[in-house]
Amino acid sequence: MIDLAYSTNMAVASLKSSKLRSGLTALGIIIGIAAVIATLTLGSSFGDYFSSEVDASGSNYIAIGAYKEDLLHEQQIDVIRNSKGVVDVSPVVGASADVEFMGETKTIEIYGVTEDYQNVTSVTIEEGSFITDKDSFMAVIGHDTAVDEFKNELGTGSRITMTVKNENNEDVTRTFTIKGVMETPASMITIGSYKTIYVPIEVLQEMTGKDFYSSVYATAESMEALNETEEEIKLSLMRNLGISQREYDNRSAVPLYFINQADLIEEVNGMVLTIQYFLLAIGSISLIVGSVGIMNIMFVTVTERTKEIGTLKALGYTSKDVLVLFLVESVIISGLGGFAGALIGLIISYIGAVLLGMPAGFPLSMLFLGIFISMVIGIIAGVYPARRAAKMNPVDALRTA
Repeated sequence: MIDLAYSTNMAVASLKSSKLRSGLTALGIIIGIAAVIATLTLGSSFGDYFSSEVDASGSNYIAIGAYKEDLLHEQQIDVIRNSKGVVDVSPVVGASADVEFMGETKTIEIYGVTEDYQNVTSVTIEEGSFITDKDSFMAVIGHDTAVDEFKNELGTGSRITMTVKNENNEDVTRTFTIKGVMETPASMITIGSYKTIYVPIEVLQEMTGKDFYSSVYATAESMEALNETEEEIKLSLMRNLGISQREYDNRSAVPLYFINQADLIEEVNGMVLTIQYFLLAIGSISLIVGSVGIMNIMFVTVTERTKEIGTLKALGYTSKDVLVLFLVESVIISGLGGFAGALIGLIISYIGAVLLGMPAGFPLSMLFLGIFISMVIGIIAGVYPARRAAKMNPVDALRTA
């Protein structure tokens, strides 16, 4: 039996003799592998990016909201605070306000929060400091509020007037001093909004006349304990609100909703996987087309080289030798196409990640994966044509030529 080095040299010489055909044959593999590698690498970048976004949006947080007003009171806050595994709790009251500064008025969402809100939501202050529970008419604004709404003229020490509607639909106006400006978050996935204004919760309750909360944010001891802590809060609140265990899974009977950091991560991972599967399906079609192209070209090659096959067999080459020769040729052309495709795919994914502002990498493992996949395709696509060549009768092959 001929050795692999000799068969490789013969296969390379054959491919060089028909460069255009070899290049067109490899093109299908190049496109398919590039699509698959770019998809896998970009998908990994997407996953890492969104996971970091979720991590930056808060620390092991659980958001509890009510489907109707006048449900979450101080009693429910105590229930949440005393639930097993809860570290911090921050109730929130929301309202829409007309904010006036230097003769200019804008309608902006304002939130009444406690000082624990900063820890729960990982708020970062760019200028000044966050409000405390001892503050009265102090406010913290989002960076985007200062820049977009008031043309960067609003900062610490500025005094703004806010008007909200109370329970009787009457205007209530108060003047606040800006105590701090929040940084624009590195994460696009954030709790609350950075185009808003935060004030002490008791002040906003006094202005609106509301003695209940819009939502509550709590943090668990760790990410591992997140789901368990959420379950503890659910059970405690259900008992407190008089909802039986039987109705626990009945959404219409449970007036609360819960969202935690782990849920967001799971949703993000599911979204990334869906996108990857979709793009992989498209890339797989290209690979199938490429493999069919290799098979067709190999069939043509066998037909064109009938005389060569007859001569080789007449010189003592066995059917196994001929099989190896053609199979090696198929593997080489697909392997080269796979290398080029994987390289192109990595370059595309790198450029795409940079343009989208995501973590960009150049994992060599993907390069080897692309080559491996393409060589497997080469073997599968080349086996049948190679077997056909190997089974040729040398006398018939020479006569046909």
